Amino acid sequence: MQDLRTVAATPAMQNPGWFGKLIAVLQGDALIGGITALGIIIGFVHGWLKLRYASPIVTFLFDLVLLLALGLAYVRKPAREPFFPRGRLGTALMAFYAVCVFYAVVPFGPPLLLSVAALRGWCFATLMYGLGYNVTRTVTQVKAYFYLLVILGVLTGLYGVRQSPEEVALKMSQDDYFAARLQGTYYGVQGGQAQLRKFSTFVTAGVFGSVMAYVICFTLILLTEDKVGRTEQALLAAAMLPMAYGMILSGSRSPLITMFIGLAVIIWYRRRITKLVAMPIVLYFAYKWGVAYTGGAATERFGTLLDTGTVTGRLMMPVLSAWYDFQANPLGGGLGRSGYSVPFILASKVHYTGIIPGEGDLPCLIIEMGTLGLVLFINLLYCALRDVYQALKELRQTSLSTIALASAVCVVLAVVAFPIGSPFLSIPTGALTWFFLGTLQKLADQYRNHAFGSELPPPTPALPQKRFLHRTGSGLSQGTKRVPKQL
Repeated sequence: MQDLRTVAATPAMQNPGWFGKLIAVLQGDALIGGITALGIIIGFVHGWLKLRYASPIVTFLFDLVLLLALGLAYVRKPAREPFFPRGRLGTALMAFYAVCVFYAVVPFGPPLLLSVAALRGWCFATLMYGLGYNVTRTVTQVKAYFYLLVILGVLTGLYGVRQSPEEVALKMSQDDYFAARLQGTYYGVQGGQAQLRKFSTFVTAGVFGSVMAYVICFTLILLTEDKVGRTEQALLAAAMLPMAYGMILSGSRSPLITMFIGLAVIIWYRRRITKLVAMPIVLYFAYKWGVAYTGGAATERFGTLLDTGTVTGRLMMPVLSAWYDFQANPLGGGLGRSGYSVPFILASKVHYTGIIPGEGDLPCLIIEMGTLGLVLFINLLYCALRDVYQALKELRQTSLSTIALASAVCVVLAVVAFPIGSPFLSIPTGALTWFFLGTLQKLADQYRNHAFGSELPPPTPALPQKRFLHRTGSGLSQGTKRVPKQL
């Protein structure tokens, strides 16, 4: 059997071409890797599919494909190894799952069908942590997913840019279901005009903007990596332009803020300001073009971020809603009570009238699982942040630092958005956040165990500190018993 150290040192593994960087998702188990990549692709066009083909199969297509990969990974893992890696994060996941199951079967909750749909929403994304851990074999393989995200981000960004108000209005006039789903896809500007918020292939403009911000951060991480050629740097910088332009046209303000938070994490960790100069240039052109395209409406829309009252009100609205829900029922009302993750096509058939809508993950969590669910979910987020921070420190000077940084940015953006949005329900970013956290955990474990499948040499043990020197015939050498004589 060929030594894995030799394999890792070959030029093909260290510097694959563009095609090689993409097909590296098939390293290890090609079937599981291919299905996972297919699931990610579906996640980027899932909204487009749902709006055009209203059926239960299409509604759950993203979940079904990734669950197939999840099932194969579970069946093919070694029998004695746990699906989730041992540690505080795995324990926190198990505790949260137990509470979810409990609130899904409580007799005072919504009908079981709604509870099962909500159970999928609360647990599906975090299950991808186990998929990421079990499917990962090499650094090159994980980076292949990054490059796949960049390509998908460019394509969906370009599709959003070319989306015209006329075609959306025509489709809304022809399809009542389409019109009902997109009735909030406009924002008002001075003069009473309505400006279309581009949503590309996603369910809403907010999700479109969030995914663009998410992929831009991945692009920046690849751009600031060591030993990236100038051609690749230019291509990565150019790739950010349609994504940033699409985000501006989506009118999404929260993703713009979270993107800057992700940028701050990248600067803090990489400390390469010169390589990040492409980012303000890209944003400048994207914003200027967006203002020109919208006739100045984009300036009015994003100018509200300078209004402290508007920003504070937007941030406090979901938090206050969660507080009122907590006061009304601190124990929770059962899974599905807030309508969390319950598809419209399913809710219309059950005819349950007890739904209390919640705006974002935080209020929904309190409405459905009360204090217990809130405490365990916050503990879950804390464990995830703790693990990525530990990995960032430990892997800083290794080629695993790119994986660690990408996973850290995912988790930080999700935690920041948790009080005011639904970062773990959004497709595809919710599942990808936990998937990449699992890939980081696997590669970090390989590194700690001196494994070479991660294409890294083992950690070099620190040399013992020299204490005393004594003179020998050939010069000075280390000693511990005598102090050298003074000359």
